[in-house]
Amino acid sequence: MRYAFYLGCATPVKALKYEISTRNLARSLGIELVDIPEFSCCGFPVKSMDSFAALLMAARNLAIAEEKGMDIIGVCTGCMAILSEAKEYLEDEKLRGKVNGKLKAIGVKEYTGRVKIKHFARFLYEDYRPDRIRDKIVTPLASLEFGIHYGCHYMKPTHAHGHFDDPSRPFTLDDIISVTGARPINYPNKNLCCGLTIMGTAEDLSFRLAAEKLECLSNKGVDAMVVACPSCCIAYENNQRLAGKRAGKEFNLPVLYFTQVIGLAMGLSEKELGFELNRIKVDRIIEKLIR
Repeated sequence: MRYAFYLGCATPVKALKYEISTRNLARSLGIELVDIPEFSCCGFPVKSMDSFAALLMAARNLAIAEEKGMDIIGVCTGCMAILSEAKEYLEDEKLRGKVNGKLKAIGVKEYTGRVKIKHFARFLYEDYRPDRIRDKIVTPLASLEFGIHYGCHYMKPTHAHGHFDDPSRPFTLDDIISVTGARPINYPNKNLCCGLTIMGTAEDLSFRLAAEKLECLSNKGVDAMVVACPSCCIAYENNQRLAGKRAGKEFNLPVLYFTQVIGLAMGLSEKELGFELNRIKVDRIIEKLIR
């Protein structure tokens, strides 16, 4: 199993524990994630200003992966959404021809549409399969309860993602986490946006959205929130104290990446999972497992 590893811009800089845990989990599962030095930004940051420029940026990455003969696996839900959407747009031959003309001008081979794109969690669910992960569990997490946060781009836009999962009642991350022995809970505002994308234009609302879910899960008594997106982690972990202060609350809820949870159950070390980089310490979780 060999795939082009698309890290994106945010993960290596703002979510190093996500990168570390993903690389080590993939290695333990026998999945080879190949770094592609030529990869660049997916185009998401410029989409609202110049949609064609964003499409060109995405298409360039798709064409590079295609030339390498590898499908793409990524960990940022926003990046995977943009790349998947670009792949769908480029099914239009006229548009693809126009884009390929621009790519040729910068020395990139034409894009034909063969490359596949999947978020790592989706790959684990559809291709690797949860049952195979279950077979590798050595430390069941039966004493732990988690609140899963899917975020907006994990399965949206649904048409670009091939109608993967159910945007109204998502379940794939729950199913993956369940094989570790942990219990994902249902809660009222499970599909609520983290609010980070509006931080620059509506800061108060952004913090309010984050605080609403943090308060809900804290009241439910879960051991941690589980996420699959670096931006969502920033909203809930990095900004947790600020969100709490704006809401007149004090939160202390650990936020884990799904890769950290699976790796923990598979016996990977705290260093291999990047736990020392978690801002909200996970000591209580580790203590529960060694009692």
